[in-house]
Amino acid sequence: MKPARVLFLGAVVLVVGTCVAGATAGSQATTAGSPVKLVGSWGKAGNANGQFNNAFGLATDKAGNVYVADTDNNRIQVFSAKGAFLRKWGATGVGNGQFLSAQDVAIDSQGDVWVADYRNDRAQRFSAGGGFQQAIGSQAPTGAGVDAEGNLYLAEYRSGKVARYDKASDYALAKAWGALQASGDLEVSPDGSLYVADNRGLRVVRYDLDGKQLGSIRGGLSSPIGIAVDLDCNLWMANIAQRRIEKRTPTGKVLATAASPDLIAVDIAVGPRGDVYASDNGSRSIAHFAEDKSKPATANIPGRLTVAKGPVVKVPYTLSGVACPEEIGATATLSGKGIAGTAAGLKLKAGKKTVIEIKLAKGALKSAAASGPATFKIVLKTNGRPTTETRSVTVAVPAGVR
Repeated sequence: MKPARVLFLGAVVLVVGTCVAGATAGSQATTAGSPVKLVGSWGKAGNANGQFNNAFGLATDKAGNVYVADTDNNRIQVFSAKGAFLRKWGATGVGNGQFLSAQDVAIDSQGDVWVADYRNDRAQRFSAGGGFQQAIGSQAPTGAGVDAEGNLYLAEYRSGKVARYDKASDYALAKAWGALQASGDLEVSPDGSLYVADNRGLRVVRYDLDGKQLGSIRGGLSSPIGIAVDLDCNLWMANIAQRRIEKRTPTGKVLATAASPDLIAVDIAVGPRGDVYASDNGSRSIAHFAEDKSKPATANIPGRLTVAKGPVVKVPYTLSGVACPEEIGATATLSGKGIAGTAAGLKLKAGKKTVIEIKLAKGALKSAAASGPATFKIVLKTNGRPTTETRSVTVAVPAGVR
């Protein structure tokens, strides 16, 4: 028996053409929201290096390399961020390092690789190079994820539950929860929550790491199978029936879509630079979407700022477009003719209005020339991906503070 995501696709892939290796799959791709553009793909049907037979699970490591669970070839293939073949391991069978339907792949903070070995009722752990390390029993796992502490989570098709295996006990089963109608992918978010695709339930369920349900996303979904979470804790989802992938907030609001009439995406991964990858079972390839350049954004900064005694400039500021972490470090500067100041060591909370106080050098305010155009710049330290935003403002210096 294979999981629902394989059975669902069986009738679909027969009517979709095969993509030539290196060609751009779905050249009519369209995007909405942030500019996530389909830039190319790699692979085609087959069993040679760089070829696939119903590839499902995807994951990326810290260097941006892409790990692919080549499901019906019963192996793992590894590629560079741009699709160059690097290595592979695995074979058909029941022994260590062998697979019977490798469904998903997850990478922990140490670079070890977990594979959901569906028909062997287990998960296997490997080094980044493919060296076998460990196997643990499970009930037909379809999705795998690892938290910051190294604990393993599996979505189990047969039990309909999520199972947690704790690293401290050498991955003994610690807890199981949920009632999934047909499990698909599973992902652990940087904010410490966990998402599970419930295929027949037409939803994605969100839990904390102890199994408490935090909510679910249903709107506009059809057979959700593959999901991913980016460094800003936004959720990416494969929407098979509508031939698209979607970027959503943790509460389900759609931020962006990327679609193609040829795309049958069954899983998604997001690299450390924001590159998005989808395993496309229509063309038997890996679709590569360019870096997601949507950045955290500011709101309600007025165009005119007034210097107060101190002297300081108070800048009202709201951070949006990022779901985690809870606090983000930042440095703000204000510069213009005859005026300069910095506010360092800031801690900002997404969605919360903050007043940033920028201290100015007194000597620069002796003349009215300090009034006029200036630039407000803020550098946000968001999850190891610093972003910079600038705004043009006008600064007014009252006579009483010169």
